[in-house]
Amino acid sequence: MIKLEFEGTDGAGKTTGLKYFIEQARKRGLTVVETREVGNPNIPVCVKLRELVLDPNSGLCGEAMELVFSAMRYENDRWLRNLAASACEPDFVVSDRGWYSHLAYTDHNVSEEFTDALYRGVVGEDTLHPDVVIYFKVSTETALKRRQKRGTGMDVIEMKGVAFQEKVRKSFEFYLNDEYTEPNRLFEIDANDTIEGVQAQLDGVLDKLTNG
Repeated sequence: MIKLEFEGTDGAGKTTGLKYFIEQARKRGLTVVETREVGNPNIPVCVKLRELVLDPNSGLCGEAMELVFSAMRYENDRWLRNLAASACEPDFVVSDRGWYSHLAYTDHNVSEEFTDALYRGVVGEDTLHPDVVIYFKVSTETALKRRQKRGTGMDVIEMKGVAFQEKVRKSFEFYLNDEYTEPNRLFEIDANDTIEGVQAQLDGVLDKLTNG
């Protein structure tokens, strides 16, 4: 079972890319389970927790938010381990966000010191890390246009604005290339490309994962 995470800032196009990747993997006869790090749809309590913590009306401080996010990671980790031990173990578990989102967002939702203490110091030692990361690298301007075009209501993190997203982008790129946290396999997608271009890049990633 390959644990694969799609990462990127809000508006990078990773969720759309994830859906395409899963569709193409299934066409090749691979078994795929789709999930998300925060609000795993296979764990009802995590769905409720996600709605609560991202609701702008909840008024949680950054530290409280991250403690709830980390609680969801523990539950997600237990679910992953049970899935790997089951008779129906899939070829891929594909997650919308994961370990690197915790690191990159917490740096600026709270502080780098809090990220080190909670995630790198505790949670990262207890939970499974991804086998593969597909990172959607996108310019701040392109991501903003996509979020505006989406036209849906913003959650409490998205409401932090463009400057916050730019800081998160820099943290993503730091952690994905940091010796301590560097993933086993990293594929970087040029998410400024057209939809067809991004899809072609994802086809190439799937080729490499399935052909060794």
